[in-house]
Amino acid sequence: MTAALRFVVVGLGRMGAALRASLRGRLVGVRYVARRDLAGFARRTQRRVCWVLAVRDAQVADTVDALGDRIGRNDAVLHLAGALGPSVLAAARARGAAVGALHPMFAVAAGNARRDGLVGAAFTFEGDPGARSAARAIVRALRGTMIDARRVDRAAYHGAAALLATGAVALAQGAARLLARAVEPAPDDAQTRAAVRSLLVSVAHNVEAVGAQRALASPLLRDDTDTVARHLDAMEPDPAVRELYRAAVSLVLDALETHALVKAETVSEARRLTAPRTPR
Repeated sequence: MTAALRFVVVGLGRMGAALRASLRGRLVGVRYVARRDLAGFARRTQRRVCWVLAVRDAQVADTVDALGDRIGRNDAVLHLAGALGPSVLAAARARGAAVGALHPMFAVAAGNARRDGLVGAAFTFEGDPGARSAARAIVRALRGTMIDARRVDRAAYHGAAALLATGAVALAQGAARLLARAVEPAPDDAQTRAAVRSLLVSVAHNVEAVGAQRALASPLLRDDTDTVARHLDAMEPDPAVRELYRAAVSLVLDALETHALVKAETVSEARRLTAPRTPR
C-alpha cells in the first residue's frame, strides 16, 4: 500500500528541517515546501499523497485550509504536533483523506537540525487506519519505534514529553552551574558541554537497557543518605537547583521503595531530607 505513496512535508522550521535531514536517502518520493510558499505549490501526481504538516500547532488547521483541494480523496494527512489530536484535521477528513497525529518523541533545539537526528526516534500515532500505513512508512524509513494509540490524553501525553524535554535541560543547566562552582579553575564551555552530555547519554542508555524504574545510579543504592545530605548542603547557595534536586530524589524514591532496592530506613531518611521545607 505504501509503495505508491508520495510524501509532501509542509513546513521547514526546526522539525521540518530535522525531518528533511533525517529522511534524505531513506524515503523516495518526498517533496518539501515551506508553508509560506504554498500558494505557488502544485500537486504533481495522481497517486496517493501523504501530507506531513511540520508547522506550529496554531497553524495546523490553517495549513489544511491553505492546501485546499490539493488534498485528494484517499490521501493521508499527518501533523507532528504532540499537543493536538487528529480532530484538528477535520477539514482534511471531510475531503475524504485519512488523518492522524504522528508525534516524534524527540527534542529539536534551534540550530541543531543535524543529519540523522530523527533516525531511531520513537513516534506516537493516533488516527485513522488509512493514515497509519503512511505513518508506519515514515517511521520504518527512520528505523524508529511507533507507539500505535487508540486514544491519547493530549494534556498528560504532551506533559510527559515536556517534563522530560524541559526537565532534562533544567537538570543540565543546574549541573553546569554546580560544576562551575565546584571545580577550580572552572571548566570552559566545551568541557562543561562534554561533561553534561556524558552523564545525559549514560542515563539515556541505562533507561533504554533496563527501563526508567531501574535506571538510577545514586548513593542511595548503597543506602548512603549522608551523601545526599551533603549534596543538599552544597546546593544551599542555589535554591532553585536545590529544589530541583529535592524533587528529583523524592520522585525516584517511589521506584526504590516499590522494587525494594534499598532499605526501608534509607527511604524514610531520604524522604525526610527531601521533604519541602515549612516556611518559618
